Amino acid sequence: MSAARVLGEPGGRQPRPQLVWALVGLLAGAAPLRADTINRIVAIVNDEVITEADVEAHLGSLLETGQGRPADLGAGELRQAVLRRLIEQQVILQEARREGVVISPEEIAKQLDELRGRFESEEAFQQSLAEAQLSTEQLKEQLRRQLMVQRILEAKVHSTITVSPQEVAREIRVHPELAKPGDRARVSHILVRVSETRSAEQARALVEQLHGRLTSGAAFADLARRHSEDSHAEAGGAMGWVAQGELLPELDAVLFSLPIGEVSGPIQTRLGFHLVTVEERRAASSLSVTEANHAVYQQLYQKKFQQAFSRWLDGLLRRAYIEIVTPQGSAG
Repeated sequence: MSAARVLGEPGGRQPRPQLVWALVGLLAGAAPLRADTINRIVAIVNDEVITEADVEAHLGSLLETGQGRPADLGAGELRQAVLRRLIEQQVILQEARREGVVISPEEIAKQLDELRGRFESEEAFQQSLAEAQLSTEQLKEQLRRQLMVQRILEAKVHSTITVSPQEVAREIRVHPELAKPGDRARVSHILVRVSETRSAEQARALVEQLHGRLTSGAAFADLARRHSEDSHAEAGGAMGWVAQGELLPELDAVLFSLPIGEVSGPIQTRLGFHLVTVEERRAASSLSVTEANHAVYQQLYQKKFQQAFSRWLDGLLRRAYIEIVTPQGSAG
């Protein structure tokens, strides 16, 4: 077989994946492969390898979920993009190990319990594992890797980022259309999505069950961490200060009339079913620039994160030994 350097080639299309690549396909199954291809090495990353089976598994999960696929990529380019994602994941995990990142069995068990809690029953959880062709031990390994990625990103990227109120104010002066007028509400939120594997009736039933637990005294943040399927789940559903018109209209209609401290009933949107609660309302004039313009703050933070992440990852890739391996007889 022949080998070709994968990085640093001039003129090649190398789509930069979003951070979500590290988490895509957690419970997605891989397409079955022939025995003569499943263990074929397709890339070498320092002293580790990536196989055809690895590429097929991630490619299959992308095609099944529709996540992360650029619309203008053909099949060959998509496969190259998936391989690049795997290479990037490998160098990040290697860096985490080099930096001494260790995930305890207790942390993995906690993550596993939280994931299991998203299913209606233990039987439904086990069925999902079987459909994904994953054992519990394989899932634990994926969770361990996910936590390692999160830990090293916190240490090497997130910890380097700050966004000051002055930066937020400056951005709004340059782009006044970004500022949201009016009063603000400090909101927490739970989302249960409707998907191919969860009908609207099932999603509503789960949200109604969660609503019952909340009215019986369960902590909103605890249930959000375990069950919410949006980007605020890890923060206990806390969305910070939002302005009217910043969220979906169905949520707006409830948030700015809901009594403070109460939990809404199920709210249906195109995403699924939601529960919201308002901790506080304040006039825009009484908020800091950052609080009043939370969306602008988030945009600036995300921009800085992407820049810092790209610089850090590019440094890892430059220092790594990386080859793409092609079968004998293939062009390369």
